[in-house]
Amino acid sequence: MRKEVIKIIGLFLAWKLLLIVSLAIAINLMPLGYKDRYLGGGLSNYTVAPNVYSWANFDGEHYLSIAIIGYKGLEQAFFPVYPLLVAFLAHPFFYDFYSALLYSTLIGILISNLSLLLALVILFDLLRIDYSKRISFLTLVLILVFPTSFFLGAVYSESIFLLISVASFYSARKGHWLIASLLGALASATRIFGILLLPAFILEAIQQKAPLRNWFWIMLIPLGLLSYMYYQWISVGDPFAFYHLQKIVGEQHQSGVTTLPQVYFRYTKMLLSVDPGNPIFQTIALEFFVGVLFFALPIYGYFQKMRWSYIFFALTGFLAPTIQGSFSSVPRYVIVFFPSFLALAIWLDSKSKLIKGTIILLSILGLVIESILFLRGYWVS
Repeated sequence: MRKEVIKIIGLFLAWKLLLIVSLAIAINLMPLGYKDRYLGGGLSNYTVAPNVYSWANFDGEHYLSIAIIGYKGLEQAFFPVYPLLVAFLAHPFFYDFYSALLYSTLIGILISNLSLLLALVILFDLLRIDYSKRISFLTLVLILVFPTSFFLGAVYSESIFLLISVASFYSARKGHWLIASLLGALASATRIFGILLLPAFILEAIQQKAPLRNWFWIMLIPLGLLSYMYYQWISVGDPFAFYHLQKIVGEQHQSGVTTLPQVYFRYTKMLLSVDPGNPIFQTIALEFFVGVLFFALPIYGYFQKMRWSYIFFALTGFLAPTIQGSFSSVPRYVIVFFPSFLALAIWLDSKSKLIKGTIILLSILGLVIESILFLRGYWVS
């Protein structure tokens, strides 16, 4: 086994240990945020096994519901690859509703954690094509210490999307365009952000001066999204249900298109008007901070001559959810856009050990706080 892989596994295990400690603090010291909603498994199951079901809080409940009984109600906003994989692996253990719920949760957690570990290994290899071991490893560290990285170990689709998209980029960089495009199609059925790989890979093909025959493969990327849109059309009569339902599952989202300056103005007003003692204040502050940082990082990456495909993927991935007038959930969305963390690593690598260590320690503190809040049913992202 390569020395770097062992180092990455050690980093992953340190991250897991930190989250386990955060979970113990949350269960023993933090009161529940909600007792009537948002708790994984519902209040009764959560109370019996909070160490398991807390990882399925909020959207995790929807992924479990889809895995156990299929799409219903307003769940078309959640793309199918992750819950279908959970259902496939957990179904042999279904004996009744409670066993289905328990094993779906455990399998969901397992999938997320294994996906993250594999994603870190492949991402390191991808970054090493262009960057030093130090910057490549620092990028992984910054992803894991980011305040919302706990979602990568929860019953959410972030980890598997990160794995698929990173593997897709790696294949494209190696010139394996058919594999890259098939993975891209899978990514577009995992999260809506997967469709961004189509223009990103067109830019990559231009930069690589790839033969025109490879462009045919790139056009396969939308097939995952189109397949899911067809399913929505025949099941609920609306191929864009995943988008239209965002205003319901995301309470801060609005109709129409909102420009980024309008969103900044809205958040500035909220920061000045909301009581800092209100738990929602920290969420607003985190969303605003991420909204500024992850707009700036791809721009900084451009001046650092990062690849066009990386810059496009990170910048449009950040901008896309903001058009509905909010940074709500953006702190979670951005953890899959590895080029932004690469840009941050490039910037941080030139700083002193004191600055570097301070930023990492502050980020770890934020991760512990946000993890505790999420695990006890407080809205974080």
